[in-house]
Amino acid sequence: MRFSALLPLVLACLLSALAPGLARAEKDPHGILARRVGVWNATVNIKAPVKMTFKGQEKIGWVLGHNYVLGKGFYDDKGDGKKTEVINLMTYSEKDKRYYIWEFKANGDVQPAPLTGTWDEEKKEMTLKANDGGNSGEGVWKFEKDGSFSWSFEVKDENDKTIFSMDGSQVKAEKTDSGTKTKTTK
Repeated sequence: MRFSALLPLVLACLLSALAPGLARAEKDPHGILARRVGVWNATVNIKAPVKMTFKGQEKIGWVLGHNYVLGKGFYDDKGDGKKTEVINLMTYSEKDKRYYIWEFKANGDVQPAPLTGTWDEEKKEMTLKANDGGNSGEGVWKFEKDGSFSWSFEVKDENDKTIFSMDGSQVKAEKTDSGTKTKTTK
């Protein structure tokens, strides 16, 4: 299982399977999709299997009729000075009341199962889960009060041993219009 490619920005696989339950971004009850739109500078800390820290940048925008946000990033995830291109896709399913996230890397790596997320409005964070039938992962996304975005994710094998662990943060590099409709007040 290749969860090493996971970034929160990370994201869910068969579009056609979800199509009937997808809600337009304007119906995203928590505005998570809109909050992710923009250019973000990221720092990623891998804790296991090998400790390393790397930086990158991700540009996120609306695609497919405002039903998904697509992120495209470049990260020096091997520490060799060469940047790996990563693409992630995220949507909200009104039917399932959860977010789906998929991630793909230019080298052909793809996460074996989509991340699913549920938003906790009281905590202002999203709990993420994934399971490929053997390994399982859990993590958290959090939007900080200063506008930054942080996350953590850990994968355990069927014996409950941690095989992958990471955390990170992102800070908006540019202020951009999220593309959501705003209500005007009188």
